[in-house]
Amino acid sequence: MKKFIVSLFFGCLLFAISSCSKARTLDDIKADGKLIVSTNAEFPPFEYKDGDELTGFDIDLIKMYGEYIGVEVEINNVDFDGALLNVSSNKADLVIAAVTKNAEREKSLSFSNGYFLASQVVIVKKGSGINGNNIEEILQSLSDNNAVIAAQAGTVGEYYAKGDSDWGFEVIPNTTCQTYDNGAQAVLALNNGQVDAVIIDQLPAIALSESYADLEILGTTLTEEEYAIGVAKGNTSLVDSLNEFLVAIEENGQLETLLEKYFGE
Repeated sequence: MKKFIVSLFFGCLLFAISSCSKARTLDDIKADGKLIVSTNAEFPPFEYKDGDELTGFDIDLIKMYGEYIGVEVEINNVDFDGALLNVSSNKADLVIAAVTKNAEREKSLSFSNGYFLASQVVIVKKGSGINGNNIEEILQSLSDNNAVIAAQAGTVGEYYAKGDSDWGFEVIPNTTCQTYDNGAQAVLALNNGQVDAVIIDQLPAIALSESYADLEILGTTLTEEEYAIGVAKGNTSLVDSLNEFLVAIEENGQLETLLEKYFGE
């Protein structure tokens, strides 16, 4: 899902002001008895709010990790860029928020192995004239219709819609991108006729659009991505522990049970 850039100047300024605290190792976390987690609960079914409670696939997964290492889990819900920044500035031990792992993000964070494969899709209004049987046809149709494309700010959907060389995405000619704080707002804007399409991860697209009878998801995916858990750059003890955990829950069947709970897989 999602990208941010913290300049060297900003990092140095933070260090000068607050002597940036050191990232906590696995031993530090165990000694404290608490794992501090950042998320952005605006991305069902991975993380979202059910009343006042945070829930979702990622939330359950990281609580399982807390049990695995024997500590309490404190989850802080902030905006997506803030969730990433909290980890790079050592205000949180890790971020889990359907974060796409790629070389650009690895400049600022270290990552666990991937735990979920995802894709970007396009949501449109039925009968809008935006369609296609493959990526090239969909992009051409967006261009031909001078589409205003909505996306959640800071996500792969935004970078795809705008074009981003760091992510290998070219600009879609004759289109513009309108960003929103979350995917639900983007889908609502589409339903209300304020934009022509939404680019967003496939499973949230299904969850967010199911209440709108006039919307449809085009059948071709635009990307293939891997979600992973982000930690402070170079925090190898935490990365190693997370990877051991992911192997363990795959072998003991807990991962399959969690997938079935949220995706029926």
